[in-house]
Amino acid sequence: MEYSFPTVLQPVKVPQGYYPIQVVQFSRGEYPHGHPYPMHWAIVVRTSADRGNRHEIVGDKHTYMTQARFDIPLGQTMEWRGSHTIGYVSPNRLNDLLNHIALVPVIRERWTWNCQNWVYDVLKGLNDTEMYTDVDMTLGHLQTHMLRLWEAWEEGDI
Repeated sequence: MEYSFPTVLQPVKVPQGYYPIQVVQFSRGEYPHGHPYPMHWAIVVRTSADRGNRHEIVGDKHTYMTQARFDIPLGQTMEWRGSHTIGYVSPNRLNDLLNHIALVPVIRERWTWNCQNWVYDVLKGLNDTEMYTDVDMTLGHLQTHMLRLWEAWEEGDI
């Protein structure tokens, strides 16, 4: 899928037989004064057209912890605000991906750190032929791209 809006990242082409790795974002509502909370990001490994594994951090700045849900339905929810295919993983490397995710630190009590940082920290370490993410990805590029997806969602383009 090519995007119909300006972007800094294009979807990674997933080799046949591999599972796409996506960054998926969800709305968390608004602050009492009406400004939106930052989007919640999760990593999704699509194991079929409509099912997959979702990896994310949950909680708040005091209680963050990782959460993984396996073989769950992946339909768009009311909170969904866009998805981007950022990489891929070989089916025989799923356990290696789980081990990699488990080694990425979860930071608490730092007010400038959240799920978006964690997703980026997980993804930036994947760079081999069977467990790969976009080598041009930076946190800034990913945040800009996900913001554009949110804007496209608001305009009804996705």
